[in-house]
Amino acid sequence: MQREELRGWLVLNASGLSVDRQLRLLEVFGGPGGVLGARDEDLTAVPGIEAIHVRKLREAQAGPVVEEAERKLAELGATVVGITDDAYPAALREIPLPPPMLYVEGELRPQEPAVAIVGTRKCTPYGRQMARRLGYDLAARGLTIISGMALGIDAEAHEGALEAGGRTVAVLGCGLDITYPPQHKTLRTRIAAQGAVVTELPFGAEPTREQFPRRNRIISGLGMGVVIVEAPLGSGALITANYAAEHGREVFAVPGDVTRAESAGCNALIRDGATLVTCAEDVLEGLNFAPEMLPARPAAARAEGLPPDEAAVYEGLGGETKTVDDLVAATGLEAPRIMAALMMLEVKGLVRRFGGGAYARTET
Repeated sequence: MQREELRGWLVLNASGLSVDRQLRLLEVFGGPGGVLGARDEDLTAVPGIEAIHVRKLREAQAGPVVEEAERKLAELGATVVGITDDAYPAALREIPLPPPMLYVEGELRPQEPAVAIVGTRKCTPYGRQMARRLGYDLAARGLTIISGMALGIDAEAHEGALEAGGRTVAVLGCGLDITYPPQHKTLRTRIAAQGAVVTELPFGAEPTREQFPRRNRIISGLGMGVVIVEAPLGSGALITANYAAEHGREVFAVPGDVTRAESAGCNALIRDGATLVTCAEDVLEGLNFAPEMLPARPAAARAEGLPPDEAAVYEGLGGETKTVDDLVAATGLEAPRIMAALMMLEVKGLVRRFGGGAYARTET
């Protein structure tokens, strides 16, 4: 992208005009350069554009915001993709009110099969297991995993895709210079290296409650469908499901315990017609997607960088078959922590469970 075009996108984004008004201006004037080069009277001739909106454009054009944004883009090694660019995701361009531009850290591909996996931050161990397993299995079959990098289900979906060696995209509800939640700084770096971190919001935009519903339309728009793993009634994940229905995307839901609030939203979606999901094949069938399997990563490579408990249990197994009691003696960890670690190691395909409560490492 040429510098003048980049500056045009940054001015338009910094103007504070609504997405609808930005899209109207782009439709009439063909691009940010045409918008900023138009006379004031030509701008106000566009339906919905008034003198106050023109003033905002001119203030952004004359202010220091653009130079600051260029500096931050350089610091992050990030880029800008406008809706008129060939690099803009084709699927996202189809939705109502697509973002006029995106800030991108990493690589955002204009044509790639993708599916979103989202859910509650306060998830159960079952929800974590299912999100990571689906992220892994779908990424291993060639789908890019879209999510919001939030705590809970989102993070597990990203982790699963990363462990499979596949691509994953995180859509932020804040500026690209902010990592939210802050404890996901390392996860964000890994996502950007193996996919992309994107946002439509300008640098410095804080993650406020109002931003996340807007963000969710992008999560839906980037994929062919949305999988809800766990979501209580009223959850933001259900907003994403609503967007998916509006966008003509497939809506999938993982069934859960009817006595738990975390499962209420998914169970309601299934009751109302969402496709029930128990495994990756259910999603692939619902999307009519013919998978292209990625090369399997060796178990030794997948075992690198495990969380402390999982690493201790994996090491404690060695080359033998062991029970939980054996692992308590070998690791010094309490049984509940060992069971939780074994569950996650099973999801990652690093451990196999046998009859009688015995476990062993997988060979591949």
